[in-house]
Amino acid sequence: MDCTGWNLDCALLMSKQCLPQERHGMSNVLFSITGSFGWPRYENGQPTLPEIPGVYLMTVAYEDGFLPYGVGVTRRPVKRRFVEHTRKFVNGEYNILDLDHAQQGIRKVVWKGWGWTPEKRADYEARKSQIIALAQQQMLGTHIFVIETGTAVRLLERIEAAIANHYYKRDEILFDRGTLCMPRWEAEEPIFATFHCQSNLYGFPYQVEV
Repeated sequence: MDCTGWNLDCALLMSKQCLPQERHGMSNVLFSITGSFGWPRYENGQPTLPEIPGVYLMTVAYEDGFLPYGVGVTRRPVKRRFVEHTRKFVNGEYNILDLDHAQQGIRKVVWKGWGWTPEKRADYEARKSQIIALAQQQMLGTHIFVIETGTAVRLLERIEAAIANHYYKRDEILFDRGTLCMPRWEAEEPIFATFHCQSNLYGFPYQVEV
């Protein structure tokens, strides 16, 4: 079976190679998490993002590991997706966190993104250089991890939703609440996902049903 480009069938085939046992009738799939990588053009000494698709985690350094503050997916190279994120950060379209507080596990929003009013637009234009500097500081301090999933749309969406919902249920205050979650549909077979990462990702669900 040719798994070039990946699809859900390929992922399930890989599950039989990696974790041959089934868990309560569910297929098991082992995923590798690579990283950390730097934000494109703001790597700050970190390795550059690989040219692969997948689910990605945005994290900050925290104690002896990393604390996630956001999750996303892309079927294109992750690096290309982060070029788009950069534009939205500096244009004031995303929430911007105080990096020093984030690295202590405290969520302090220094610019509130997501939606515009005439007053907010005027505030942005008046403080544009300050807001851009804050966005750049967050990007410089971000450590990115990539879950190698391939490009199967529903697999990407289900993993993203499982991770986001896990952090929401934990009431993790640093984690962004803006994720559009697309969890498993009733007609879809459940998958038991196991994630392997060489770094310590605080609060991350290393085993979860998706």
